Amino acid sequence: MRSLLLAACALASWSALSPTTSSSWSSPAQPPAPPAAPAEKAPSREIAAGETVVKKPDGTVDATYRYRLIEPSAEALAKAGGKLPLVVFLHGSGERGSDNTAQLKHFAGWTATDEFQSRAPSFVLAMQCPADETWTPIDLKAFAERGEFPKMEPEPKRALRAVMQAMDEIIATRPVDRDRIYLTGLSMGGFGAFELAARRPELFAAVVPICGGGDPTTAPVLARTRFYIVHSNYDPVVPNRLSREMTRAIGFATQRAWRDARVRAQSSKPPSVGPRFIPSPAHREYDGVGHDCWTPAYKFGDDGVLDWMFGKRRSVDAPVAAPAGAAPAPALPRAQ
Repeated sequence: MRSLLLAACALASWSALSPTTSSSWSSPAQPPAPPAAPAEKAPSREIAAGETVVKKPDGTVDATYRYRLIEPSAEALAKAGGKLPLVVFLHGSGERGSDNTAQLKHFAGWTATDEFQSRAPSFVLAMQCPADETWTPIDLKAFAERGEFPKMEPEPKRALRAVMQAMDEIIATRPVDRDRIYLTGLSMGGFGAFELAARRPELFAAVVPICGGGDPTTAPVLARTRFYIVHSNYDPVVPNRLSREMTRAIGFATQRAWRDARVRAQSSKPPSVGPRFIPSPAHREYDGVGHDCWTPAYKFGDDGVLDWMFGKRRSVDAPVAAPAGAAPAPALPRAQ
């Protein structure tokens, strides 16, 4: 079977990561060697370049981060009534640097083609993380040796602060449909997507972390955000058990949020029916692709995630989990 598609499922833990691919996570001092990969299609339009300045608490400059912004055509904006979605994309560790170009290698560059924009006209923000930084802290040794999952720190890392700042600037200055803001990332960016969603859960209509993972204790704040969590059935770089644990944790948190909302509705005067049920998160595992599950995932059609993502609206697609006693989701196969 090409892939496994599940909703709100189980299991925990992972094994050590290996810095062997272009978009695998590794320590900042040891960026991985890029693998052979299919070439992305060349952009059909010019891609704007921008920057955002992160400041220290005293107001002095801390660092400047550069990004690229894919913009839809004026015709597409007019046809959509003047507002279009924003996709926030977080690249993997192999695309870190300072050239403000490498982050276009996977997915982001394709979004600047006529092929993509004709299917999903949108703004796409792709910031570049510096070579010696990461979007989010991950103690790989602690996980490998003691099974400790990543823990979200009280304050975001500087690179993620830069993403949030640039994102807010674009939302404020571009005709963005605020009900259709999407977040996705791959590998190191998959970790970043989980954390950014936890820090701004009210913002995103849908989040698609690919071959990443996050802090399961953040699940309660993610319970009202739509997730499509993607991995492969065997990943030699980022074991899929981390994605599976986030699926399990968010699924339980969403179910609890549904129960609490229903109790409040039934105890109100007069009683109301309560919120509707939308299973979340979705979980998909691709067969035989190793770490590179972003190539099959970033496609339109039934075998990809893009139609699902662009079909979500924040105002109408907030998830609510199944009530107690509902049929459980299918069990995941045992992780490696």
